Amino acid sequence: MTSRVLVFSSLLFILFALPHAKAECLRESSGQTVCGAGPCAKDRSGQIFCASERYGAAVRDQQGEVVCGLGQCIKDIYGQILCSSEPHGDVFKGIDGVKCVGGCEPATPEHCERVILE
Repeated sequence: MTSRVLVFSSLLFILFALPHAKAECLRESSGQTVCGAGPCAKDRSGQIFCASERYGAAVRDQQGEVVCGLGQCIKDIYGQILCSSEPHGDVFKGIDGVKCVGGCEPATPEHCERVILE
């Protein structure tokens, strides 16, 4: 009986004391389920790519490819997708252009991941 209480207490600690994971999963038309640490998006061919950071971003560029950022992303007036260079960083569009927490960097496929569930 004591071991059950200990296991139950441990599970409660894990559920409430640790931050909840925000993994996102989507199903491709092929039937595969693809997950990632952060948000996911489909490219023009229907393949799914996800941000490798929990609070990152996954967006389609002008060519229909998915690119990702460590932080949030936004398109500038030229159509370039700029992202915060810090995980969980925010972006702002102002009169003088895009501003990013920690500095801005272009969204890239290198910040994306594809975890296929079996």
